[in-house]
Amino acid sequence: MIVVIGPILRRAAAGRTPSRREILLMLRAEDEEYRSLLEVAGRICRQKKGEEPSLRFLVDLEVSDPQRIREDVVHAWRTGCASVLLCASSGYDAVDEVAALIRDIAEETDMQVILGLGERSYEVYALWRHAGAVEYLLPHDSCNPDLFSQLHPGHSPAVRLTRGLWLKGLGYRVTGGICVGIDGETDEDLADDLEVLRNAGLTGVMVRSAGGAGDLLRVLAITRLCLPDADLWVATDDPVLQARALGCGANILVTAHPAGSDHEVPRALSHGISG
Repeated sequence: MIVVIGPILRRAAAGRTPSRREILLMLRAEDEEYRSLLEVAGRICRQKKGEEPSLRFLVDLEVSDPQRIREDVVHAWRTGCASVLLCASSGYDAVDEVAALIRDIAEETDMQVILGLGERSYEVYALWRHAGAVEYLLPHDSCNPDLFSQLHPGHSPAVRLTRGLWLKGLGYRVTGGICVGIDGETDEDLADDLEVLRNAGLTGVMVRSAGGAGDLLRVLAITRLCLPDADLWVATDDPVLQARALGCGANILVTAHPAGSDHEVPRALSHGISG
């Protein structure tokens, strides 16, 4: 199949976001046009976000010692991390301890605190916002209920999207996200997801893989064209994929190993994101 996306990329570079039809064409582009898509997305990212990525320190609350967390966060701040992402599953019930940790980080560093703690009650979101958290990661993963149920049995994407509205109402910046490579996922599903992200008024997007055949970098690049001003990052422990992502649209580098660290820090980029 011959797909011509050159005009779409030129319009995107000039500031016009692509239509759903154009998204579908980019999802099907091959060879040189595929490479051009990645290059244009990287160029738009550098124009909007600068040449250097922002470093975000990852903490898995469920496997880290509380005192060690504070030491690691301070070290990460001193070595250049501008923000910290506190992750755990929605079953992690140390709600008051999280609030105390947020306050401690705010007192000891200038880092912005981002939370990826899954679906919670409105009251818990409000508590953490009042403690000083500024952003919440809550990917909808897929707006197709059948695909969503593969990742989150017994749950609904509509509930997650509603919680996103709660978070915005509380004053959080909200980072959404989509999952590529889900069994049975089609180009039309991904186009629907990108439309949801574009219409949700999000400040950030995380793209992650379900481990299937999905092209994570392609979807990241199209996301940059759809949301040129958003903060974008990829959930992966693969340093090669992280580096490639930074070249085609991502501007956030998530790390569990800040420069100069003399010990292992638990890393689990996907943990806490799906809860």
